[in-house]
Amino acid sequence: MTAYKPGDYVYILRKDGSVMTAGRVKRRRPDGRYKVRKAGCNQVVTLPRERLAIHPQNGW
Repeated sequence: MTAYKPGDYVYILRKDGSVMTAGRVKRRRPDGRYKVRKAGCNQVVTLPRERLAIHPQNGW
């Protein structure tokens, strides 16, 4: 189980486990969910740990 830090690049997964898009972690909430800014737009989404996966690159 990975704990992500602010600034980490992650994949945002759909409920079936397929990759929806990439994003960048903004912060971890006290309830354990993460606020993630989606790539290519300014939308910030709140996601549980299971919906994130490690992204191989650290910048775009």
